[in-house]
Amino acid sequence: MRLFIAIDIPEELKEKISNFQKQIKMKGIKLVEKENLHITVKFLGEVDENLLNEILNLDLSIKPVKIKLNQLNVFPNMNYIRVIWIGAYGDNLIKIFEDVDKKLANLGFKKEREYVPHLTIGRVKFIENKKQLKDKIEKFKDIDFGEFEAKKLKLYKSTLTPNGPIYEVIKEW
Repeated sequence: MRLFIAIDIPEELKEKISNFQKQIKMKGIKLVEKENLHITVKFLGEVDENLLNEILNLDLSIKPVKIKLNQLNVFPNMNYIRVIWIGAYGDNLIKIFEDVDKKLANLGFKKEREYVPHLTIGRVKFIENKKQLKDKIEKFKDIDFGEFEAKKLKLYKSTLTPNGPIYEVIKEW
């Protein structure tokens, strides 16, 4: 099964972000559905049942952390936009990512090269007017959605469908 570990976003922030997504909606951009908005801590990919049991036995509990969601940005860069995201900033947030990464590396998962805590809001499939998209990103680069306190991590199963992914919580820490 296809798995990832994430931090959930409170409903009111999902609502704000969902409303904002309409501002950047363009042909060729697949926006993330409101119910699927989250901060990915670690994407695990396809995992078999034996490894799943080992993951379930890990202690991935976290101390509460305040997370600010602000600043619109892109991956990999402004000349080749593939992912549109909002930055996630908080004391100890990188440390949480590192700790999770280290514990999963012990189970054989590849370690991340760098940590850029973020919330993906759209994926660019193709774009007809790159300048228009760049202008929108520039216009909203300093946007601020507020902050929230994260108290737990969740292990999600992601089932890909023609209508987009369906996420199901398998475990909470």
